Amino acid sequence: MFSKLLKQTATLLCSNVFASLLNFFSVAITLKVLGMQSFGEVTLLQSYILVFSLCASPQAWQGLIRSLNLESHKAALVKTTLKYELSSAFVGCVIALLFADLYLSLLNLLEYSSSLKLALIYIFFNQTGVAIGVLRYNEKFTELALQSVISALIFFVCAWIGYFQGAGVEYFFMVYLGSLLVGVLYIQLCCFKHVLALYTEQGGVGNSFDKKAYRKFLYGVHLTTLADIPVKQLDNILVGACVSVGAAGAYRVIKQIATISTKLTGPFNQVLYPEINRLLANQEYTKVKQAMLKIISILMACSITIAILTSVTSNYWIPLLFSSDLLVYQWHLIVFLVVHAISTGFMPIHPTFLALGFIKRLLFITLSSNFILVAVIILFGPIFGLWGVLGALAIQYFMTIACKLPIVFNRLSLGTDENLTLRT
Repeated sequence: MFSKLLKQTATLLCSNVFASLLNFFSVAITLKVLGMQSFGEVTLLQSYILVFSLCASPQAWQGLIRSLNLESHKAALVKTTLKYELSSAFVGCVIALLFADLYLSLLNLLEYSSSLKLALIYIFFNQTGVAIGVLRYNEKFTELALQSVISALIFFVCAWIGYFQGAGVEYFFMVYLGSLLVGVLYIQLCCFKHVLALYTEQGGVGNSFDKKAYRKFLYGVHLTTLADIPVKQLDNILVGACVSVGAAGAYRVIKQIATISTKLTGPFNQVLYPEINRLLANQEYTKVKQAMLKIISILMACSITIAILTSVTSNYWIPLLFSSDLLVYQWHLIVFLVVHAISTGFMPIHPTFLALGFIKRLLFITLSSNFILVAVIILFGPIFGLWGVLGALAIQYFMTIACKLPIVFNRLSLGTDENLTLRT
């Protein structure tokens, strides 16, 4: 099993490294062209779209993969998932449109109203649950890997064009979301033949599986996704509102740099979740535990090494690649690199926790930790600036790990005595 995970991860790793480097340089180019203040404006515009995109995207691939390993009526699962995704997309677009001008007025960005509303189309099309679920279930990791490469390559080319043309905020805002949209449409096309094959093999949809139980799982995952938005995108908006627009730009760059370790190690998550579900379906709990421990060791070593190398050389590459203005936030970057590296090392805990079926506990942990995150940013951001924000993130990261880790290992140890797939 472990060799299989490594092979599949290698496929995603190569593409993620390439895409991550392209995005890294694209952000550097954008910052050089716009400066910290205007880059902060781009960040806040992008964050609005991405927050609502996350709200409207139920991450249904998690429930789909889980059920495809348990149910025989696979075409019916796909149909039910797709209906839920499209409904969420429509509601998300409507709500985002209603609040767009209010958001812009609060941040003094009303001049970008037309561009922001046009970009709402991304929210509707960014429904990738069926595509990701079907492709991962069929182990089509090459197609999934190319999504990030295509998007990153388009944005990189457009960033250089913007550099030579001296483009402004609206240009970089639109080309970034446009590049993401092309990647989304690509995997939608890739999954089409596999979805069609499910319908053909089963001679139609059928209605024999337990829709109520499946929808309940989807709702739980969606609620957890909503609860996790503060640490995904809302933090950018909070920094802009509680600290400053310029600080939001700096924070975006710091996150971009720190998440290089996630791009290098994140592919483990993509291949681990479907594999864990297969092992749990076969009640092979010992193998799950062994794989988790191995992957945690590898990820911890990789992420901490990257954090150290990036930190000790930051005096050289920050002014070269970005701007000397960013050196003001050098120690913020170093601290966040270390915190993020440790958090990345424990990444296998999260897909395993979900695969074990702890939806209610996951929702509670996510809500609690993110409530603390938002509260600390609001209370201490205006006083301590970015240090208050980084402290809030550190608390959120380690609280999540501390809550999940003992539950996962305890349940895997007891797994041979009970059926885990339906536990909540």
